[in-house]
Amino acid sequence: MPTPRPTAPQLWTAGLIANLITCAGVCAGYAFSSPLYGTKDEAAHVDHAYQLWHGTLIAIGEPMRMPQIWGYTLPFDWTGQHPPLFYLLLAPVVGPLTDAGHLLAAGMAARGVALVITCLVVAAVMWTTRQIVPSRPEVAVAAGLVTALSPALTRLGGVVFNDNLFVLWVTLLVGQTVWLLRHGPRSRGLVLFGLYAAAALGTRLPGVVFIGLCASTLGLVWLFTGGRRDWAGVLRLGVAVLLAVAANAWFYVRNFRATGNWSGMQTDLVGKAGGPLQEREVRTVLDLATDPDIWHQLLIPPALQEHVVVGAVLTVGPLLLGLVVGLRAFSRERREPVRVATALLLLALTAVIVAVQLNYAAGGGGAYWRYLLPLTIVTSLLTALGLTVTPRLAGPLVGVWAAATYAVFVAHIAPPNPAGGDLATAPVFQNAAWVAAGVAGVACAVGVATVLLVAVARSR
Repeated sequence: MPTPRPTAPQLWTAGLIANLITCAGVCAGYAFSSPLYGTKDEAAHVDHAYQLWHGTLIAIGEPMRMPQIWGYTLPFDWTGQHPPLFYLLLAPVVGPLTDAGHLLAAGMAARGVALVITCLVVAAVMWTTRQIVPSRPEVAVAAGLVTALSPALTRLGGVVFNDNLFVLWVTLLVGQTVWLLRHGPRSRGLVLFGLYAAAALGTRLPGVVFIGLCASTLGLVWLFTGGRRDWAGVLRLGVAVLLAVAANAWFYVRNFRATGNWSGMQTDLVGKAGGPLQEREVRTVLDLATDPDIWHQLLIPPALQEHVVVGAVLTVGPLLLGLVVGLRAFSRERREPVRVATALLLLALTAVIVAVQLNYAAGGGGAYWRYLLPLTIVTSLLTALGLTVTPRLAGPLVGVWAAATYAVFVAHIAPPNPAGGDLATAPVFQNAAWVAAGVAGVACAVGVATVLLVAVARSR
């Protein structure tokens, strides 16, 4: 009896599982090899969750209250401008363990929550990519693998930051937007759109950019394409957006009352001697946009700092090739409204998010590589399109790319593992990090094989 070939759903499931395990292993490798609270923001985020567990919704400038014996100590907690959703997820983990005196376990458990969130991002990218490119399942599997090995996303998956939770919601929001473009204003789709919008705005303020552009895209398509104008659909969409904004308005009003701006950024601290923003300065957006150092900070995550040339080859090459593949999809006979609207949405999101970050940095904010992570769906999609340019080359190209990116990851988690801080350095678990890296490597190989099998099956 011949062995039955795996079906398309089986291959998709195998690719999803392989990508999730790859992501978990990479994030765990970073988590185990990095001393706890070796970055200032990590200590602030965990303290925010700890204080929320005890019923205090902090504001910027309030003192740290979390017991701490490792890493950085801060003059005050500066994460109070962020909405509470992320900290509500952390609080039940951080609070009881900290109160019981298990300080290391509390911090590592918080990193575990960040790891799970990052794995969910991988699944969200795969689903969203499938909505954008439904006829090429190998692209979605490859996009998931690209996300699972992302030096920026997975680095944050091994520490405690709220960025990846925001990436999760906006990725789902984009995917739901494309789903609504294809299926029309169905009630279930609009409810999910509203929930993702509320969660995005409940995690970080730039959610308003994604909500505005996604909702505008849907409204314009429903009004100006097809045989009739769907005013009822636009009205229901407007209700979903208003409810999402209303659910979070109280917090941003709180920010405005405290600081005079919706973001909660304390611009009066920029350049102030002795303050946390002493070294920052107010500059023009044009000045920043023409400063190579700013682009270096925005585009190069820590794992690639010592491998800039390799990083450029691994990122720029597939991105450019993917852009060419994407442009080819706009041949005259393929310019249906959904395809055009999706491409314009992704282009607008990229332009606006970059502009927002430049404007934020010009006002004295930081210019960090993690601020462009909300565009993960764009970069993962384009990279996957470039690596799967043809079914025959999909397996080899993805394999070479994944092997090189995995090697960069392994080099980054290798000792020594320096960490800043004015307290003792927390212990690291290097053997556990190597085990996690090994698991990630095996799963990565399975993910590459799945891309190959899906591509071959589609080409027949």
